Amino acid sequence: MTENEKMIHYIRNWKVLGEELDRMKTEELSALSREELAVRINDVMLMVDEWSKVHSPLERGGGLIEQQKVFSKWRTNRI
Repeated sequence: MTENEKMIHYIRNWKVLGEELDRMKTEELSALSREELAVRINDVMLMVDEWSKVHSPLERGGGLIEQQKVFSKWRTNRI
């Protein structure tokens, strides 16, 4: 198997695994009570507050544009 074939195989496996992980996460979150959900949401908001304190607005960046560039390269290579 060539390196390119290995990479394609790896990406295809992650696509399948990603769907399964999403399904499992949805099931897990659906089973939480309102109180548990409130705690998790609060924890995430606190993490964002702390992260924002140590990163300037210029450091935060978007990230999405860079990610889309990488994904578009994959799409053009038909991986």
